[in-house]
Amino acid sequence: MLKSYSKIKKIQQRNEEPTNATGMAVVGTGDDSSVVKKKKKKKSPWDKYSPDALGRQFHMEDKKKKKKLKSTRVVGEKPDKELSFWEDRNYRKEYDNYHKKPDQRERNAGRLRARRLMAKLGKVSKGDKMDVHHKDNDPMNNEKGNLSVTTQKYNRTEPRLREDDAVAVEPNITPDDKFAGVDVFKVGDTEYNNCKLGKRKYARWDKYVDIETDTGKKIVGYAKKYPNKSIIVQHDKTDHMLYLKKFEKGEE
Repeated sequence: MLKSYSKIKKIQQRNEEPTNATGMAVVGTGDDSSVVKKKKKKKSPWDKYSPDALGRQFHMEDKKKKKKLKSTRVVGEKPDKELSFWEDRNYRKEYDNYHKKPDQRERNAGRLRARRLMAKLGKVSKGDKMDVHHKDNDPMNNEKGNLSVTTQKYNRTEPRLREDDAVAVEPNITPDDKFAGVDVFKVGDTEYNNCKLGKRKYARWDKYVDIETDTGKKIVGYAKKYPNKSIIVQHDKTDHMLYLKKFEKGEE
């Protein structure tokens, strides 16, 4: 019996297909051309709303601004304030032209001597962000009456631009005595009784000492400046002593 041409063609195609073939255009096998695979959108390497991205964005804007300012500058023209902000400061040139001079080196040595003197008296310490100020603006005059402790902003401002009300002098926190390597502060009868059980952590200072008096300000100022140091209070009449605050190694 003769077979039609179309049937013969189908038989030939079946013989050519591999043994694991599922047939033509079977849904779900990948052979169906109607199934279109959507490509996933690649995520951005960084979120544009994150703090890091915002910082990077501003940095790029600053770079563009700097480049634009430099390109618009005329040769020989005085630079704008905005442009001078972007230009790198040449510290080496400043040192060679000014700080290297013998008289300036001598004045700087005088400032260092004043700093060491006030550190010995306990009025300044490393990292306290305070400056030793010479009242007559002469760093060679290191007499105690000529030295005071002020903020860095006040001391490093030109004398003619300083404001008297802007002076922030650090209170005197020098202890009255020392016992067994611990600083001692003399207090009155009421304050001594308040300190008998010692200061509890996070408790307010006004429960133990009168913070309006010079003694109270001295104790509170010392405790804030040296949080990891013990404090002994001494009765001003009986000379009895007790720990107001005892710091042991390993505590924080």
